[in-house]
Amino acid sequence: MTFLLLLQFAILSPLAVVGQRVLKAVPLSQDTATTVKQDSVQLAAPQGDIETTIKYSARDSILFEVGNKVVNLYGDAKINYGTMSLEAAYIQINYETNTLTATTLPDSTGKETGTPLFTQGSETYAAKRIAYNYKTKKGRISEVVTQQGEGYIHAEVVKKNQDNEFFGLHAQYTTCNLEHPHFYIGASKMKGIPNDKVMTGPFNLVIGDIPTPIGFLFGLFPTPRQNNRASGVIVPSFGESRAQGFYLSNGGYYFAWNDYIGTRLTGDVYSLGGYNIRMDNTYRKRYAYSGNLGLQYQYFKNDEADVERSRSTSDNFISALPPTQRTIWINWSHTPTPKPGQGRFSASVNAGSNGHQRLNYNSPSQYLSPTFNSNISYQKNIENTPFSYTAKLSQSQSIGGVYNFVLPDLNFSMTPISFFEILTNDLPTGRWYEQFTLGYNVTAQSRISNVTRPAGESFQGVPVIGQRGDADTISLSDFNRLWENGQRTANHNLQLNLGSYKLLRYFNFSPSVNYRETWSDEKYSFRFDPDSQKIAVDTTNFGRVYEYSAGASLSTTIYGTVYFKEGKRIQAIRHLIRPSLGYSYRPDFGRESFGFYQRVQTTSFPGPGQDPYRLLPRLNNAPGIGLQNQLSFNIQNNLEMKVRSKNDSTDQKFEKIRLIDNLSLTSAYNFAADSLKLSPINMSMNTNLFKIFNVNFTSTFEPYKRDSLGRQVDEYVFDFKKLKLANLTNANFSVSASFNPEARRTPTRTPSNLPSLQPDMDPLMPDYVDFKIPWTLSLDYTIGYYKRFGANADNTLTQTLGLDGSLNLTENWKITYFASYDFANNNIANARLQIYRDLHCWEMSIGWIPYGFAQGYNITINAKSSLLQDLRLTKNRSARNNY
Repeated sequence: MTFLLLLQFAILSPLAVVGQRVLKAVPLSQDTATTVKQDSVQLAAPQGDIETTIKYSARDSILFEVGNKVVNLYGDAKINYGTMSLEAAYIQINYETNTLTATTLPDSTGKETGTPLFTQGSETYAAKRIAYNYKTKKGRISEVVTQQGEGYIHAEVVKKNQDNEFFGLHAQYTTCNLEHPHFYIGASKMKGIPNDKVMTGPFNLVIGDIPTPIGFLFGLFPTPRQNNRASGVIVPSFGESRAQGFYLSNGGYYFAWNDYIGTRLTGDVYSLGGYNIRMDNTYRKRYAYSGNLGLQYQYFKNDEADVERSRSTSDNFISALPPTQRTIWINWSHTPTPKPGQGRFSASVNAGSNGHQRLNYNSPSQYLSPTFNSNISYQKNIENTPFSYTAKLSQSQSIGGVYNFVLPDLNFSMTPISFFEILTNDLPTGRWYEQFTLGYNVTAQSRISNVTRPAGESFQGVPVIGQRGDADTISLSDFNRLWENGQRTANHNLQLNLGSYKLLRYFNFSPSVNYRETWSDEKYSFRFDPDSQKIAVDTTNFGRVYEYSAGASLSTTIYGTVYFKEGKRIQAIRHLIRPSLGYSYRPDFGRESFGFYQRVQTTSFPGPGQDPYRLLPRLNNAPGIGLQNQLSFNIQNNLEMKVRSKNDSTDQKFEKIRLIDNLSLTSAYNFAADSLKLSPINMSMNTNLFKIFNVNFTSTFEPYKRDSLGRQVDEYVFDFKKLKLANLTNANFSVSASFNPEARRTPTRTPSNLPSLQPDMDPLMPDYVDFKIPWTLSLDYTIGYYKRFGANADNTLTQTLGLDGSLNLTENWKITYFASYDFANNNIANARLQIYRDLHCWEMSIGWIPYGFAQGYNITINAKSSLLQDLRLTKNRSARNNY
């Protein structure tokens, strides 16, 4: 039954009764109901307790009890009052008591329908009965279900106060969105503060309606607004390490200081006495910068019994145990948001104790990494000028304890500018000399190392007086020795671009001139001492070296197209050729007239065929020896085909198919060389076939023969009769494919024959799993050929096949797999299998690596919600928890 009634609120107000008339609502007839839409009443707010307009409607009927100041709404009843809305099968509005009451109604079968749904702001409550006082903003809700953040609260009775806080009796807290949840945290009393937290008294965990002994005297569950953070306890995980015993790991506290910065303070404690403390600060200011600053201190303590056994045992693990030690590590990353006209400060720091990364690694690549690099820099472009500058500090360290610093590294540069614009104020007219440009940059560096340079190393192994022999290590606290062992240089580069010109309509000609000059704080002079048969070295505090070169390039583009008959699916094939020639000239800076090298006697008793004189560089940055008068060539090819589209019935649409993306051939010929003038020939090719197969090929050919000792001789291999052009020295061919088009549109891990290179990813821990993709399959095949010459002459052939994919067994079961097979060694080089099970509000993952460095397994069952991320059960054994 449906009717439409529109009345002003003044009818219900005792101050606005007109002629003492009382209006009562009665249902409309069935005939009228067929032409009337949903009832709707809008009441204008009078002076009094009502703050704004009340809008309400009902599907069946609206009954006014004017004497009692009550409105009854039947059937899909709805009320909107400010930020509050209420929906139910039946709603009563009582203006005398300022209350709203909502309940369900039974249908013809007796089933309760129309569950009341109360919404205020971002809070939503579903219950069988709701009573709300819109004056005091207090309410009472029976058998309620409400969502707070990522969690849901079920309670027998909920009371709500004017501060929008609610109090629940016999309540359940869960992240499962089912009416009957799979698990919950049960408590007799519960209080919720919207967008802040949920608090409980004594509670216990119930899984599958089975109470567990897991619980505590009180509970605190943050429920911040979306994308907001909250401070809270980080629950540790329990495990066992073979070297350090049982442990509690990653326990601590997260401090959400404000909207810009948060600190994660965690630690590990081991039963054998070791511990680990970590502080991780993350900061972010929108449109300005973001970064992370981390500090870690570890006391690694071994079992004394294992230490004793490591001295005599043959157990690989025991003998490889690291010693008891204390380590520290700092990492800092800072990334600014680029802004026009402002400087850019950035940082990437990874530094600390030598053995720290061997004790704390997240991947095989991190464990095997030989060096760690750090950089802090500030870069600025000077507005309205071609100038910019950079100040940088950098450091690198190796696992062997070698530290190298560049303190500081200063750069000033000028982007190429036109001579014409500098010398005149006229507008360019296109004349040839208007293309001349000049660019310049200078880099000043101070390099410091804690490893001393052997006295003869800079002189190509020639014995010198006072030679120390092996390198020595300098303590990082000995600043004087570090400075004396360092090198200071300033490099100047001048680029003169003479423009690009058209020759004979089809050729592009581009000449260029380059000049480089280096200043150094060390310059050497040599004297031969016949008594000791060594050379003496004299060092001055300043040296200058320079080099210059000139060159030009000539290039063009050639098109060739073959057309086919009308009606054929293949319409045309086009061949694109880009040949280019380059010429470069550089003098022989090894001549003594330049002063960069000195011809020095090194012995008084030369052997047969031995030259007693050597040409030694007088500066560390001396240019190369030899005249360069070189012509280089490069040929690039592209091949594509135009065909009719299969999906077009009108035969009017065409598509291009790439046959060869690029096929290139490069080499060079040095006219000034006394022998072996032709450089090795490099050939490469890459293409994509059928939008599935990516094909890459590279190879190197030598044009000269070799003698029995593997040395090149000045005689070409070319033999027209044997159709032999050059010797193949190395080649590499790879093809990869993805056979699921839907998966190719989704970012996935690229198949590789190497272990994962992600630095912060445990290969046994599950990644994000997308059950929407039914299956994926990727293949990666690589074959390589390498030829060695000389005493250890050999031909090496390598072949690897990589397989990566996933398969949905059911809508809740998924398997992902990865494997790499080495044909040369006939073994599986790397493999990984992971099984996922979606348990609705929980998930299970099983990871297994059967071979290799990271061999092990991991079984994890955990709640999906990030709010309960510590509610998990894990069992694992891997190379990582050996330590």
